Order: sequence, then structure tokens, then C-alpha cells
Amino acid sequence: MELVTQQEYFQVVEQSLNAKTSSDDCVNSVKMAHKELEALMEKSTSIVEKNFRVCVPFSKANSYDVKNFYSNIADYFAELVQYNEDNRLSVKPAYKNITINSVCDMFTQSNEKPYKALVKLNDLMLEKNNETCLEYSYSNMIKELRNTTFGNEGGRQWMYQTCTEFGFYQTSSSETEMFGDYFPLDFFVKQCEDIFGPKFNEKFISSGIEWSNIDYGSKDIRATRVVFVHGSIDPWHALGITSSMSSDTPAIFINGTAHCADMYPRRDEDSEELTQARLQIQTHLETWLNV
Repeated sequence: MELVTQQEYFQVVEQSLNAKTSSDDCVNSVKMAHKELEALMEKSTSIVEKNFRVCVPFSKANSYDVKNFYSNIADYFAELVQYNEDNRLSVKPAYKNITINSVCDMFTQSNEKPYKALVKLNDLMLEKNNETCLEYSYSNMIKELRNTTFGNEGGRQWMYQTCTEFGFYQTSSSETEMFGDYFPLDFFVKQCEDIFGPKFNEKFISSGIEWSNIDYGSKDIRATRVVFVHGSIDPWHALGITSSMSSDTPAIFINGTAHCADMYPRRDEDSEELTQARLQIQTHLETWLNV
């Protein structure tokens, strides 16, 4: 199980919210919002249906639909943190201000209950994604991932890699965590089985991950002329190599940046740490290529 699950992902999400706001107020407010959401789901799902503009009433939902609903809400924060303040050219300018700080301000600088801020975040993300309602149907998600026709989306391919090589399942399996225990490991294993077939069970996934770690070397990679780059805000850094193994396999850990920040175009707002990291990467490459 330890090979398959990646509980560290949402742990870093929580740490990053604290780090960027220099306070635990935001995390505490998000936790309160989630508790309020849970309470409403227990006694008055119609209110949640209206507030979160769900595509289908909860009266038609099964347990995996509900897990998917909670997972979707948590994914808002995963996306928020993972791509915080990045410089993707594909993102419309109007949505570049959806950052950790701007969203945390929604949760901490209002007299309304934190639940209301969560509703506002849902509205914001639906608008950003050009969606009119929150789709949480588990069967619809599986149907989409079973689609083998050629297209631009890579969700099925990535899912296959997680089911056969990597795992990386971003679980929330503790009641003390920010998002409770609503999407534990079995939620993701079931997706593998439902998309690719019954043999893709936890044992199959675990053996595939074990093979990958042996084949590629896990964190003891026998490689040269590789730069390992991570940002402290990026939840994926928990699985990465963040300390240099040798002069020929340097690690660059960029404080305050998120996912792939060094790979996006430069801009005036870039931090000094990010600017220096890019220069270090360039220096290594020029040395290795004798430029």
C-alpha cells in the first residue's frame, strides 16, 4: 500500500497554503468549510446541490459518486497549489490571479462562514473551466476514461501509467486531514479495475510500481548529467530528488515556486530564486554540451 498511495501530496498542499500565507488561518478555514459541507451533506443535500450547482441530484448518487464529489472539491486546491503563480501562456489573463493568496483571502477576510467561500471557489473554478455545473458522476468519469478514440486529452494514458507503473494516487484517508477520509486508496484502485479490467487490482498495481522502482532506481538513480528541479510549493516535490547526489546529478530546489516554474517563460515578477535557478540549469547544460 505504501508504494501505491501518495498521501504526501495533500500534506504538501496544506504546508504550501501555510507557507505562502505565513499563517495557518487559511488551512483552518478550509477545514471548517469542509466540515460544514460534510454536515450539510448529512442533513440537507438539496442545499449543497443548489450551492455547488451539481449536474445531477445527490438522490441519484452512489458512494463512489460522493467520493468523486469530495475528490473534485479537493482537486480545486490541488490545482491551485500545484500551478500557483505559474506563467502558462494557455491560461487566460483573467484567471492568472487565482492564486493561493487570493483564494486564501476569500476564506480568511470575510465575515461569512468558510462554507460560503468554498461555494465561491466552486463558482470561480466552474467559470474558469467553462463548465455550467459540477460533474461528479463516477460512471461518467469512467466512461470518458474508457474512450479509446484519438484526441488531445491524455487522461486515459496517464491513468494507465498510474495503474501499471507509478501509483501516485493522491489519497485523503485520514479524518484529521484537510479533506477528511473521503477518497482513500480503494477509490483509485477501483478506477483502474473499472477502466482497464479486473486484473488491475491493488496487488497488480503494487507489483508494477515495485518493478518501476527497481528498473529506474527509485531515489538511487544511476544517472549522469541530469538536473533535478523542484519547487517548494509543488506537491510533487515530496516524491522528488531535492538534494544533489553528485556534481553530475545536481538538484535545484526553488523556494516559493510551484510545478515546473523553471520551464515557463520568464517575466518581470519572477522571484530571484527562480531567476537564479534558470541560470544554474543553463550553466549545467552549457558545461555538459561544451557550449
